[in-house]
Amino acid sequence: MKTNKYILIIIFLISASFKPTEIVINGEFKMFTTDNIGNIYAVTHKNDIIKYDKKGIKKAEINLKVLGNVSLIDASNPLEIYVYYQDQGIIKYFDNNLNTLGETNLFKTYDLNNIQVICRSYDNGIWFLDPINLKLRKCDKKGNLLTESVIISNFSDTAISPQMILDDGKFVYLKINSKSLMKFDILANYLNTITLENFSTFQVKDENIFYKSNEGFWVYNTVSFEKTIFNYNFEKTYLNIRTEGNLLYLQDNQSIKVVETTN
Repeated sequence: MKTNKYILIIIFLISASFKPTEIVINGEFKMFTTDNIGNIYAVTHKNDIIKYDKKGIKKAEINLKVLGNVSLIDASNPLEIYVYYQDQGIIKYFDNNLNTLGETNLFKTYDLNNIQVICRSYDNGIWFLDPINLKLRKCDKKGNLLTESVIISNFSDTAISPQMILDDGKFVYLKINSKSLMKFDILANYLNTITLENFSTFQVKDENIFYKSNEGFWVYNTVSFEKTIFNYNFEKTYLNIRTEGNLLYLQDNQSIKVVETTN
């Protein structure tokens, strides 16, 4: 009996040693994103922007109340964070300590109003969807046009409702509705449209697209065209999910959790 008891204790200790590390950042956040070294950029409902490292330690905080609501954060370059205030048509640029580096007023620079989605280009320019001409455009911060697509509605049989743009350095992805991603090369040439389940957010890592839908967290391989469920036992439905390396970031109504995985 003692032998069996010791075996059970050893099994328990081994199981405990493999329990994923979990860090909890308490707070009600309306959005968050991550950079490629694991830092977290969370936005409160009062539009405070807070930077945490991957251990959950607060590193910086800023609030530019005069600009109103934060619409999106692009942290694809950890040394230059893009924050878009859509109501004002302004992109603010911050360094890795959230010190202001500068800004671009889209209306004054591009003579365009109501730009819904923007992102950082891989060479630190700006991608945006021209809402008047329905063209995907890349410009520098001074307003010089670098490249543009043809009218994107030519490639869609549904209404265009732009929600997100992402540049991974090889391709540009434009989320045009809850089920479709348009894929372009870095010169804005249209390549194809990827259809996914109803999804809210997505990331691109190499040839894989990670996306959250009502049915879970999925991985779509752009080479094999295979969809697989992400290998993790989610406890519940989360508002947002992201991944960086072997870390998962899980947002619910009360917190953001950082969980170490074996993926």
